[in-house]
Amino acid sequence: MIIICGAGSKLAKHSIEYLSKSHKLVTISRFEKYSGNNITNFNVKNYSELPDILKTLKAKDYVWINFVGHSSNDLLVNTTNENMDIDLDLNFNINFQASKILIPSMMQHKFCRFIFISSSRALDGDIGIFSYKLGKKANLTLQEQIVMEYSRFGITANTLSLGFYDTNLWQSLDEKLKSKLLKRAPTQKLSDPSCIAPVIELIINHPTINNNLFKLDDGFK
Repeated sequence: MIIICGAGSKLAKHSIEYLSKSHKLVTISRFEKYSGNNITNFNVKNYSELPDILKTLKAKDYVWINFVGHSSNDLLVNTTNENMDIDLDLNFNINFQASKILIPSMMQHKFCRFIFISSSRALDGDIGIFSYKLGKKANLTLQEQIVMEYSRFGITANTLSLGFYDTNLWQSLDEKLKSKLLKRAPTQKLSDPSCIAPVIELIINHPTINNNLFKLDDGFK
C-alpha cells in the first residue's frame, strides 16, 4: 500500500496516475479526490489529523511519500518563529510522525519504504529560504536514522531531490526570481514530472536501494 500525503499537489497527481495502475494507494490531501478502484481518499482540514488516519490503516507493507512542501521565503532576520514552525511542520514533522507510527508495525512484516521529497535548491541553500532548508535537511537526518536502526527489518529510506517543476510553490515566486533560478538548470526550463513515478517504482521494488539521494533536477547547480 502506497500512502501519498499532499496528494493535491501537481507533482503528486502525475505519480498517482502512474502508480495506481499497479498498486493500492491511499491519498491524503485537503481537497483532492481521485477516482479508481485502487485509490482510497482521505481529506483533512489540516495535517494534524494525519496520525489518526495512519493508525486506521491495515496492511502488511507500506510505502510513505510526502509531497507536502512549504517555504516562507524570507531573509533570516525577518523569519518569525511562526513561519519557522510552519515550515518545519510541513516539510519535516509530517515525515517524523509518519515514521514513528509506521515503523513499529512494519518491523514485524519486514517491509516499508520511506521516500522523502526534497529540493536541490533547499539542500544547496539560497537567499531567503532558511526555514525551508532547515526542514528539508532534517529529513536527511531522519533518513539516516531510519536506515541505521531499521534496515535489518526490511525498512528503507531514500530521498528524491527535485529541481524546478510547475508547482504551487514555483508559481508563488516572482518572475524575476524564476528567470534567475532557471539559469541554474542546464536545460533552462522546468523539469518533466513524469520522471518521478518510475524512480519511486524502482525504490519500491529493490530493497538494496537504501539511504540514497536521487537528483531529479536537470543538473541543477
